Amino acid sequence: MKKRLIFILIISLIIIIISGLFLIRSCIKNNLKIKLNGNDNIIIKYGEEYQDEGVTCTYKNENLNDKVKIDSNLDIKKIGTYTINYEINYKTVSKKVKRNIKVIDDEKPVIKLNSFDELVLAQGRKYEELGAVASDNYDGDLTDKIIIDTSKLDTNQIGDYEVIYSVSDSSNNESKIIRKVKVVEKADSNQKIAVLNYHFFYENWDEGCHENLCEKMDRFREQLNYLRDNGYYTLTMDEFTKWMYGEIDIPKKSVLITVDDGAYGTSKVNGNHLIPALEQYKMHATLFLVTGWWDIKDYQSDYLDVQSHTNDLHYEARCGHRSKVNCVSYDDLLTDLKKSIEVVQNTNSFCFPFYDSTESSVKAVKEAGFKIAFVGGFRKASRDDDKYRIPRYPIYDSTSLSKFIDYVN
Repeated sequence: MKKRLIFILIISLIIIIISGLFLIRSCIKNNLKIKLNGNDNIIIKYGEEYQDEGVTCTYKNENLNDKVKIDSNLDIKKIGTYTINYEINYKTVSKKVKRNIKVIDDEKPVIKLNSFDELVLAQGRKYEELGAVASDNYDGDLTDKIIIDTSKLDTNQIGDYEVIYSVSDSSNNESKIIRKVKVVEKADSNQKIAVLNYHFFYENWDEGCHENLCEKMDRFREQLNYLRDNGYYTLTMDEFTKWMYGEIDIPKKSVLITVDDGAYGTSKVNGNHLIPALEQYKMHATLFLVTGWWDIKDYQSDYLDVQSHTNDLHYEARCGHRSKVNCVSYDDLLTDLKKSIEVVQNTNSFCFPFYDSTESSVKAVKEAGFKIAFVGGFRKASRDDDKYRIPRYPIYDSTSLSKFIDYVN
């Protein structure tokens, strides 16, 4: 009986101790607080920095923030859903809270058309895709993912068309861009083309461009306005060259704008008048650059072809010819032409300085690999012309708008 009573007392004591411990733990648990600062579900955009607001952890009036353990799999450089776990272990009591973070990409890819955003094609000419490039802030290069829709383009029918380029990134953000294609009446086989020849451009008289070859920008813009308003297409040199060889048809109302030398307002560092005007009007021109005198990098534009005007032979001479091109030896001329080609990286066309050529200099131009060459002449060019003495209309400061209209018409 005595043993049984002792056993009961021991069991009762154990129960009292356990109950006390439970009450103590319950009290600790009730007074141990851990709370998220800020929202428990957060969305951040890829590329943004993330500053965690943490938690507030207390026991009664005691701050326990420094005792909180944080475990996170967050990677802000990768799209996905992540968790940040906060845990406090205090006096045998453990509490946890968590924050969910979603990293998203809602930025659309960027598409850029190669070359021109508007094309003019002669009726029946095959459409040649110029392509585009695409990049994304998350996926990087998406060029090979571009979808090109030409389903509504019919170059056999005169009209206005659109070629649509679309691309989506891995988050299904989609971008589109359009290239406009205008199909117009083609030129006859015996068509003649006005090749316009400019030299220098200035906005104000105090810029110092006082030669009779200096064209005031107001007058130049007036001429471009006429071309635009009357439906003229300004050819690229590649198109003109192919037309001369009968490889393609061109629009019936076509002109070719050429500019000689590379001085006074033709580049981005010597006045910068020509290129902004071409880009504003979306019209093409060809600059014949003396490559040894100026840096070709200052003449870069989708609307400006840069071709050869010799490397360093644009000088007046006294050998019975005006141009030094015709006064140096054949080998020296060929060497100069090849240096120029190395710079322009193109052999479509050449322009004779001072419009002066001989049979020997023409032969050197051919041997260097040029397909065509230009001089002066004050008449239109046709496919029947000597391809190495193609005529042009020099434009002077005295050339009136009515005279200009006569040239192009």
